Amino acid sequence: MGNPFVEDLNDIFRGARVRVTTASHTYEGWGGRWNYNDQAFLVYDAEREDGEHVGAVTITDPETVERLDSLPAITEVPTDSVSPSPYSVRRTDDPDHQQFVKITRERGHLLTYPTVRPVGASDHAYEIVAGHRRFHAARKAGLDTIAVRIMELDDWEAATRFVDEHIPVEGGDERDMYSQQEIDRAIARLREEWSDDRLQELTPLAPYLREMLAATRREAIRQGHVTNGRP
Repeated sequence: MGNPFVEDLNDIFRGARVRVTTASHTYEGWGGRWNYNDQAFLVYDAEREDGEHVGAVTITDPETVERLDSLPAITEVPTDSVSPSPYSVRRTDDPDHQQFVKITRERGHLLTYPTVRPVGASDHAYEIVAGHRRFHAARKAGLDTIAVRIMELDDWEAATRFVDEHIPVEGGDERDMYSQQEIDRAIARLREEWSDDRLQELTPLAPYLREMLAATRREAIRQGHVTNGRP
């Protein structure tokens, strides 16, 4: 049987924007779980009073916890209610990810939360918009629930967000972006759902699609299907 006091605290603060004060610091973030035995409170996406972003932090013996006037923007959902984006192609069996899974299992929660959107007819089904590696780590670590930010996005908005998160812009920062092989596979999946004209509206995709279409045309010319630019 749960502790009624802790359950009341969770009802008030879990998923809400909070300010937590300790003897040495003040934090603002999104409320997570109370740990009654350790007198500790988990805060997601926390920022300290000096402006330093500290991510998820477990605050022991807080002096005050204040719920701020803001609508809850994150919540915990069953891990099995979340599915990856249909465009996601990255493998998650590399050694670094296996270590991430191990750390997540030991910690019992993620340091930062994925972004999801509601999908389908069910009120409790979600699709990853950003944070696939975190989601896969939580699932492989055996977490029953996962903290997520829920955003209302339509199919095109979700595709746009996926491209922005995974396809590097020419000349831009390529860290944590898809490799060329992964880009090719992701674009193939995107083209199953969207026309090339629509996809070329997305700045990161435009150069890849132009090269793909040019290569297709060159091959058609080579095989004699078109001559001098005409069929």
